[in-house]
Amino acid sequence: MDKVCLSEIVKEIIDYRGKTPKKLNDNWAEKGYRALSAKNVKNGKIVQLETIRYVSKNLYKKWMKQEVERGTIIITSEAPFGEVLYWDSDEKIVLSQRLFGIKIKDEHNSKYVYYYMTCHDFKNELKFRATGTTVVGLRQPELLKCKIVIQDKENQNKIANILSIIDKKIELNNQINDNLYYVT
Repeated sequence: MDKVCLSEIVKEIIDYRGKTPKKLNDNWAEKGYRALSAKNVKNGKIVQLETIRYVSKNLYKKWMKQEVERGTIIITSEAPFGEVLYWDSDEKIVLSQRLFGIKIKDEHNSKYVYYYMTCHDFKNELKFRATGTTVVGLRQPELLKCKIVIQDKENQNKIANILSIIDKKIELNNQINDNLYYVT
């Protein structure tokens, strides 16, 4: 078990935080590819679905030179700060305002890294490296300095699998609770 900087295990980082349709000489679309922003990421889920904007296929190609793929870890850089989402879909999306996309090297389990990024130790390190008082934010170089406890690949796989099973059970229980709420 080693503690390494995130930069040591990152294959690619997607950082289009300053891009907007206007800067790309285009506009938002009525439908097309979803463009997620930081306000859409909370507790490992996509939230505030009604606020998600869309881009056309043309704008998507201009915007997303590096694409979000299954296994990409999405983390908010500010407002809200330090929220993490594991992208477990083949849907093509745009990373819009205040989001980083992190692709992990193949010799590591990206889901394990995602779960580590949700733990208290990692969240504290994010807070330590953040700047700002009114709006707390994190620059990419500081994010990449954050430490990750790395197990051997076999243990990473086991840990990620167990935590994934627990997450699925929690999600199923939440769905059951929602159904019970609406039935009564």
